[in-house]
Amino acid sequence: MKSRTKLEKLVTELSGKLPAITKEQEDWAKEHLFDHFAYKCKDELWCSECGKMWVNTSKDKLGDKIECPYCHHQLDVKVSRKQKIREEAYMSILQVKGGFQVIRHILCWKNVRKETSPVYYDFTEVVQEWIREDGKRTIIARPMNMGGNGWIYGEPLSIKGEYGSNPYNYYGDLYAIYGELYPRKELLPELKKRGLNRRFPDVTPSKLIRDLLKGGNDSELCLKTGQISMLKHMYRNGFYHLRYKPSFNICNRNHYIIKDASMWEDYMSLLSYFGKDMRNAHYVCPKNLKTAHDKLLKIKQVREAKLRQERNRIAAIRRREKLMKDIAGFYERMKKFFGMKITDGNIVICPLESITQFYQEGKAMHHCVYSNGYYKRSDCLILSAKDTDGKRIETIEVNLKTLDIVQSRAVCNGVSEYHDQIVKLVKKNMNLIRQKLIA
Repeated sequence: MKSRTKLEKLVTELSGKLPAITKEQEDWAKEHLFDHFAYKCKDELWCSECGKMWVNTSKDKLGDKIECPYCHHQLDVKVSRKQKIREEAYMSILQVKGGFQVIRHILCWKNVRKETSPVYYDFTEVVQEWIREDGKRTIIARPMNMGGNGWIYGEPLSIKGEYGSNPYNYYGDLYAIYGELYPRKELLPELKKRGLNRRFPDVTPSKLIRDLLKGGNDSELCLKTGQISMLKHMYRNGFYHLRYKPSFNICNRNHYIIKDASMWEDYMSLLSYFGKDMRNAHYVCPKNLKTAHDKLLKIKQVREAKLRQERNRIAAIRRREKLMKDIAGFYERMKKFFGMKITDGNIVICPLESITQFYQEGKAMHHCVYSNGYYKRSDCLILSAKDTDGKRIETIEVNLKTLDIVQSRAVCNGVSEYHDQIVKLVKKNMNLIRQKLIA
């Protein structure tokens, strides 16, 4: 994108005056960004730093250290049949230029193949973040391909637009890259004033710097009080503010460093659950956080188990009351059909006369006549067709409003060989059902 505003033109001009990546920075990246392995297959090992191969009959295991006889690097032994390595990592460099805090993101490549060619490294600057003292960011970057998953290295750096309209919405921000920070850092005086120093916390630098310059008081408070665990927790969870700030201030006043911020917040929620005084240092600053957390958690689990047991007991009583009501309603509706029998000499069809019979019918026939509560349906008459030996054949549903057969199901909702005969027999005796209905 072409520079349009004064700010963009100034940033473009200053970008051209930035120094090139130095050999010292490249050497640091080679040493700290990539793994240093001796890949072992049987007795042969080859070095990920020079690609040379040698034979070693000693029983080196995973995690052991060994020295390459050619380049004298200390290597970790890794059992693998790899013949080549292709790695990439980002290095971020913090510099100050023209009153801007500049974050330069360098994509570092490493290519090495066993005993065929020397190790090849490549260092390409892909993004520059120019951040003013008011926190406004201007981005200079290489273009990306249409899929957004790769840089177009042949194109030059140019002005790019921000992703997302909300300045605190960092999700999907392609340019706030989280790379390894080069140890020699240049910082704006305003950032130093707000507690940031050369010992940079393990969070995305772009997010932290912009928050501090925009007046992120909680981030500044964590930095100045040494509560780095809480700072990391805030940024990893994406809420960028302290959830229990009064309690956190109590910790600071008592010089209590929170070592496990995630567990401390869980502990605070437990204190809130039990109604404890969350501004009392006795509770807020436990000597052993894990022991205090586990103790309250156990008490909560016991309490909730009792509450769950009581809820289950009340629910069981309500289910029983409802079942008794359903039984009474079923009996009142269907008692006029009790004792009715339809038969042709080979098949006997009778109504189900109790909830127990519905259960037995559903279990024997493997269908949902009981589980779907057909006994609760006011206009539904359920009949059971059996042979002369008492073996169930089909279950029939008759609609008492229309006096039609809704369905007739055999085992597993199938159709028996007597299906047509059963349907014909019920239709033939539908007047009997009508007489019972109006009686």
